Amino acid sequence: ILLTLLSHFSQLLAIVSLPLLALPGSCLVSAFVPPSTTRQRLSSSPETPQTYLFPILDAQTETETKRIRTTVTARAMVPRPSAAMIVNPTSALVLGATVLGYLLWKEKQKNKTNSSRSNASTKNGDDNNECIYLDYNGTTPIYPFVIEAMMPYLKEFYGNPSSSHAYGQEPRKAVNRARRQILSLLHESKQNFSTQDEESIWFTSCGTESDNMAIQLALQSTKHLFKNQPTATRPHIVTCNIEHPAIELPLKVLQDEEQSCEVTFVPVQQDGRVAAKDIIAAIGPQTVLVTLMLANNETGALQPVKEVAEYCRSKGILFHTDAAQATGKVSVDLKTALGQADMVSLVGHKLGAPKGIACLYVRPGCLTEEGRKIHSHGVMLLGGGQEFARRGGTENVPYIVGFGEAAAHAAREWRSNAVHMEQLRGRLLEKLQTELANEATVVVKVNGPESPELRLPNTLSVGIAGVHSGSLLSAISNQVAASAGATCHSAAGISSVLRAMNVPTDLARGTLRLSVGPRTTFEEVGLAASIISQEAKRQLVQKV
Repeated sequence: ILLTLLSHFSQLLAIVSLPLLALPGSCLVSAFVPPSTTRQRLSSSPETPQTYLFPILDAQTETETKRIRTTVTARAMVPRPSAAMIVNPTSALVLGATVLGYLLWKEKQKNKTNSSRSNASTKNGDDNNECIYLDYNGTTPIYPFVIEAMMPYLKEFYGNPSSSHAYGQEPRKAVNRARRQILSLLHESKQNFSTQDEESIWFTSCGTESDNMAIQLALQSTKHLFKNQPTATRPHIVTCNIEHPAIELPLKVLQDEEQSCEVTFVPVQQDGRVAAKDIIAAIGPQTVLVTLMLANNETGALQPVKEVAEYCRSKGILFHTDAAQATGKVSVDLKTALGQADMVSLVGHKLGAPKGIACLYVRPGCLTEEGRKIHSHGVMLLGGGQEFARRGGTENVPYIVGFGEAAAHAAREWRSNAVHMEQLRGRLLEKLQTELANEATVVVKVNGPESPELRLPNTLSVGIAGVHSGSLLSAISNQVAASAGATCHSAAGISSVLRAMNVPTDLARGTLRLSVGPRTTFEEVGLAASIISQEAKRQLVQKV
């Protein structure tokens, strides 16, 4: 109470009171704080209370102690009366004012230092606090509630979930709980899941591993069917020509280098969507797998997964979809959206979970139907028998927990998030078109389907004729974080997706992929559009 009353006068009193500390009242310091124990940690035991005033006050002002939990009893917080306090109350007043004045001064200095560092970082291009993030298709931030859910499994429940002792019980429960949370995304109308349902979720390290595993499962489960066939007869896989590199590259290697299968890459139409009839027409007697992404990670174009998956089911052919980019933005319900797909790839860092965790959904029984069979010693990663003996490696429990929490949140919120993100996307395009409308020679065109319903609600792939997207993004990199194409496509030059869509070269070179998230604001997209437009105008003026 005394310190509160003095707070408005502490700085003035601190200045005039420093000489008074030499008076007998200075004995109060030794009564409260023995010199040799000034920095000792406070005890929370009521049997051995500590009455060190300075450490308590320091702990309240030091930012690095935010995470330190110090429990101080009421007895510890209130110093015992001393002779000095009774005899010389003025000294107590002086000391309180001095300490509080010092702390206020210290906090002010700290703020000045942080401000200086922030300004320096901004000048050096290291500060991203003011940079508008429009690259949610590349990755999402880890959401706070996800981190909160993960923390106990980083600090307390560190046991191996495969262990039978007490330390493995809680991690094992957490892993199975995460499987059910992910299933809630794939079964929107289902709440209770059986053990068999849980066994359909196989955790992996990333989307690339999930996609590779789906291909290997299809080939390994049908390998015996081709043993007595002529040498030229090989398993056949159908896909489209704008798939993620985690599908495209393995298939090219298997076909061209290992010669273990034949692959048909069905071309997409000019709007970036493949026609379902073209995929179906490519299926032949030796087809063992059709794999088709749910949404393109660059243009956001939604593919006819449901129609193709239903056809494959009717013919007993395995169907896989990479739903990594679509999850949390559109429905991934197995029945209504995915046509009861046999295998589905999902990725944590597209949902607000950490990088380094993903999963492959494998429909129970699909690998033993239609004459297929699969061995019991794992696929690709052979070892400890984890993930129902299909994928070896100790489970990454904290990340699995985070993935599950993000999936559960997406299952609840994806509809409202989609509405918000679609409004942001529309506002972003409108602002770009308006600000560049005065440039008579500028063409601003959306890449992908004309109908917004056929694109991901958060994704805007837009070409600005006469602009070099790489140079533009480099110039504004400290103000707007975006990309010229899919992050996973590292090749220089024009995107292979845009080439497949036959996008004119001038527009392809000037294409930006702008992707918003659930937490993006209208103010941010408005400001980002202005920054992009100004830099585009600057480039056009220089070009002239």
